[in-house]
Amino acid sequence: MTFLHYQLVVFVSVLCLTRIHRNLGMVSALGWTLWSLATLEGPGYIIVQTFTAWISWYGTWCFIKQKQLVESTPKTTGQQTASTRRKATPNALVHNRAHHDELTHALRTAKKELVVVSGWLSDRVVNDQFCTLLAGALDRGVNVHIAYGASDRDGQHRLSETATRALERLKEIGKRSRKGQLTIVQRPTHEKCLVVDKRYAIVGSFNWLANAHYRDRETSLKVHQRRVVVELAAACRGGDTRSTEVNGAVVEVA
Repeated sequence: MTFLHYQLVVFVSVLCLTRIHRNLGMVSALGWTLWSLATLEGPGYIIVQTFTAWISWYGTWCFIKQKQLVESTPKTTGQQTASTRRKATPNALVHNRAHHDELTHALRTAKKELVVVSGWLSDRVVNDQFCTLLAGALDRGVNVHIAYGASDRDGQHRLSETATRALERLKEIGKRSRKGQLTIVQRPTHEKCLVVDKRYAIVGSFNWLANAHYRDRETSLKVHQRRVVVELAAACRGGDTRSTEVNGAVVEVA
C-alpha cells in the first residue's frame, strides 16, 4: 500500500468514527499519530499523516456541529410562510356548470360537516339525485346545515310552489336520518356559500339550492385557508333566525 493510500485510509477511518461520536474520532486521530511516530521514517511523512488524521477529525466535527445548529434553529416567519405557501392548496375560481359538480362532490365526500347557504330553494335542484346524495351524507354521520330565506321588498320570504316541494323533501330526509343531523334554517339571507368539513369553502353568486338552468354567468371563489373557512362556516351558521328546523322538526322560532 502506498503512502497516499494510507492517507485515504486515515481520512475515512477518522471521519466514520467521528460521525459516530466525537471522542471516538479523537481516539482514532491520536492512534494514527502514535502509529505514524512509531513506524514512519522521515519527519515529512509523519507530519503529513498526522495532519491528515487531525484535520479529518476537526473538519468532520465542525460539519456535524454546523448541521446540528441549523436543524435546531427555529424557522423565521418568512421561512414558515414560504413553506406553508408551498404546501397550501391554491385558491381557484368556479364557473357556471362547475358549481353543480362542486355541490355533488361535496355531498359525496363530506366527512363531518356540510354547510349550504342559498337565498332560495327549488325542487329543480333538490331533486331525486340531490336527495339521494344528501341521505347518503347523513347516513355517513355528516351534519348538514342548510340556510335560505332571501327577503322581498316587504322584508318577507315567500315560498313558491317549487320551493315548498323542496322544503318538504328536505324535512322528510331529515326525519329519516339516524346518524347525521340535518338543520334547516330560514332567515333573511342573500348569501351563497358552500363549506365542506372546514377544509374549503366556495363563495360567490351561485344559488346552490335554486339555480338549475344557468341562464346567466355564475362565478365563485374556492378558498382553502383554514382561518377564512372557519370564519365563513361560523358566519353561515349564525345570523338572526326566523325559524330553525332540526331533522324536519321546528325547534326554535325567533
